[in-house]
Amino acid sequence: MRAVAAIAVFGALTACRGGASPMPGDPEPAAGSAAASTPGAAAATQPTNHALVEGATLRPHKEHAVVECPAVLGDTSDDEGRVAILLDEANRQIEKGAYAAAWTCADRAADLTPTSVEAHHLRGAALAALARDSEAQMAYSLALALDPDDPETLRAVADFYINGKGERGRDALRLGLELAQRGSRRAQARRRKNQPLTADLAVLEGQALNDLGRSDEALVRVDAALKIAPGRGDALHERGVALFDLSRFADAKAAFGKALAIQPDDAYTHQMLGLTLEQLGDQQGADAELARALALAPSELSPPVLISAEEFRQEIDSVLAGLPPERRSRVTSIRIEVADLPDPSDLAAVKPPFPPTILGLYRGPVGHAPALPPQPGEEAPSIVLYRKNLARAVKTRRELSEQIRDTLLHEVGHLEGLDEDDLRRRGME
Repeated sequence: MRAVAAIAVFGALTACRGGASPMPGDPEPAAGSAAASTPGAAAATQPTNHALVEGATLRPHKEHAVVECPAVLGDTSDDEGRVAILLDEANRQIEKGAYAAAWTCADRAADLTPTSVEAHHLRGAALAALARDSEAQMAYSLALALDPDDPETLRAVADFYINGKGERGRDALRLGLELAQRGSRRAQARRRKNQPLTADLAVLEGQALNDLGRSDEALVRVDAALKIAPGRGDALHERGVALFDLSRFADAKAAFGKALAIQPDDAYTHQMLGLTLEQLGDQQGADAELARALALAPSELSPPVLISAEEFRQEIDSVLAGLPPERRSRVTSIRIEVADLPDPSDLAAVKPPFPPTILGLYRGPVGHAPALPPQPGEEAPSIVLYRKNLARAVKTRRELSEQIRDTLLHEVGHLEGLDEDDLRRRGME
């Protein structure tokens, strides 16, 4: 998804540096001549490639394979007609899942009409599906620059930042949420309402809010989507996620059950139902649902990397042993616990509650380091790590060791007076 023009310019500059500029002692080319004259003259003179003499190597030539657009333009001679045919074909190819051909169609349309919002929108959609994220981002940015208030484009770009295939951090979620909220405002302001579009945007808002830990707000937006489209499985799933994160497990179970009635093979809904049943004390049902989720999406989901409590404790001791003596002395003066899952009272310590999938918890004042040992009448600070949640957050044994270390040091940061934003700025989010 990078502009070919930029590469061409770089190549031209390189060529000029490599051989076009005369070197001392080289003959001047005849007036009006190109870089080389006749083949015979070139063979006779055999000019020196100074870059190779200096020991450098030429960069490899790149030629990417392209799936051609199957659109038939026929006798259409005007650009407007050609663009319409190309965009229609791009849409058809996206619906078929033929994203490489869709991109070529949309890209050709953008060549003919560089100010076409739809062309750049479809380029972005195809490139995102091809996991060419940086190029998709640029295409979507072009579409938004041309029309920052188009609800359809806002929906597509919000989905890219909220649900894209690559790593999505907090800033990407915030950006996606803002775009979805703007799209919702624009869609609602239209005289002719597009109810499916409005529901799409509300679901996207709910997804971003859930991922940002604002599940109470997410529930409001997901319910707004379900009021428009009661049979949307994705909205019911997201409602279940919000209820689960709010520790409303019986309600979450009902929402996931309704979602599975609509989308019975959705691996993530089975996974979330399994986690919900576990919280409700139905371990047999939980195991069945979690196994079903793995069977449905073996390349996306992984079995937990569960180790014994004793081995887990050894991991903690190894991290503590690597701390500087003064820091280690402070950390080892408090209680560090290992639990399978969070205690409900710990989840309810904040409003809205912590989600049940947290990896660790610091019990104590946040934003300033507590006195150690604690003053009379003060609760002693402590740290707890959750064995099952950590096992489910990784794919390999090595990743588990890394995650235990990172989670423990995150909680130690709280003990040392750092809040969540302080930790994020230190790369310890």
